Amino acid sequence: MSTALHLLRGPKVWLAPCLLLAVALCVITVVFNGSVANPPADLRDAPVGLVNLDQGAKTGESSLNLGEQALAGITSQPQHPRRIKWETLSSLDQAKARIGQNKLFAAVVLPKDYSAKMLGLAGPEPVKPAVTVLTNHGGGSMAASIGQNAGQKAAVGASKAVGQFILQQTQRAGQTVPQANRALLSDPVTVVEQPGSPLGERTGMGMTAFFYALLLMMAGFLGANLINAMTDAELGFGVSEFGPKRHASLPQPISRSQTLLAKSLVMTAAAAVVSAGVLAVSTFALDLDLPHSALLWVFGTAAISVVGIGTLCVLAVLGAPGIVVAMLIFVAAAIPTSGGAIPLQAMPPFWKFLASFEPQRALCDGVRAIMYFDAQSSAGLGRAWAVLGIGFAVTVVIGFLVTHLYDRKGLHRIHPHTLERLRVFLHHDGQKSSAGVHAGTHRTSASTP
Repeated sequence: MSTALHLLRGPKVWLAPCLLLAVALCVITVVFNGSVANPPADLRDAPVGLVNLDQGAKTGESSLNLGEQALAGITSQPQHPRRIKWETLSSLDQAKARIGQNKLFAAVVLPKDYSAKMLGLAGPEPVKPAVTVLTNHGGGSMAASIGQNAGQKAAVGASKAVGQFILQQTQRAGQTVPQANRALLSDPVTVVEQPGSPLGERTGMGMTAFFYALLLMMAGFLGANLINAMTDAELGFGVSEFGPKRHASLPQPISRSQTLLAKSLVMTAAAAVVSAGVLAVSTFALDLDLPHSALLWVFGTAAISVVGIGTLCVLAVLGAPGIVVAMLIFVAAAIPTSGGAIPLQAMPPFWKFLASFEPQRALCDGVRAIMYFDAQSSAGLGRAWAVLGIGFAVTVVIGFLVTHLYDRKGLHRIHPHTLERLRVFLHHDGQKSSAGVHAGTHRTSASTP
């Protein structure tokens, strides 16, 4: 009987797994930590809206619209690099609609009486104008924080510049500005934060969609590995073990492409069941805010199927090393580029490139649109369906094309001749065992008095 030390004398037993695992973990380390190394420095084109509702105010015979001046100061401020992408919007409804489509991190709204109250800060009855920053927690906590900070700094900074303009104009007119009014003009506005697209109470401040999408990806990846192992055991290409019990079946004469087809069909059926289970637990056990439940089940079924069948295709093409490759594609590179925790605008260019085709971003965008943004196609659901469809088509075509090529070239998992000899061997062995049993029984009965 072989021992562990005898087995470890062969370098293949320990060298290949060690090298494969080390390379995989090095790649995962780069992908995971590289995406979050320095988000503020990597931030580019974070979308923040600007809305001017200011109706202006008269100063003598002329009128001023200080809101226009404030927004012009914000948009003309040089950025090296360009971290914020300012979008000038015409109305409050338009700003809320853009946030409701997950197109903005936040929006700065100047009130109707902005000019009147700003000019009044130099007078006897000063009242600070209230500037509203509409936030978007549905886009993720970091995105909301980036938008909120950028909006607040822009509102305060621009209003300070307007305050200094008012102070200079007042002094040029020969009027004396008291020290208290000077202090108000140096800090002229009150910033009020409001949700641009309100979320339910049990939405985790915009994080439940990310974790729900993560569950769908895990269901597809783990389900594919489980179905792959159990189907191979049933077909006789693997061994089924439950605790100390071990069962091995005679290999079946089935092609690689037909095996992949069978596994894919099982994966699709399992996806529908698992998606329903995740939705049921989230709804009844956790009481999450989940509108459009039926659509969420359909999307979840499709997402699990695409990830699962994609994983099965990789395993069918590459064999055992395919587990590592599939993990890199569907897990390692997917999680940091999903946009669920870190917005894409805060990632380095390479990670943004990965996010353009990684399926997890589509899962996250789709679930987020269904949960938070009324299942609008423009909020990311349309792109999610497109990416899942293209990804499914590409992986299925490659998977079945390569397995069909293997079959045509006679690269069987077990050669038909070998299978036939195995059947004959087992048949003869079974006959001998049966004869031995009968002979033993006869001898036993004969010796009985």
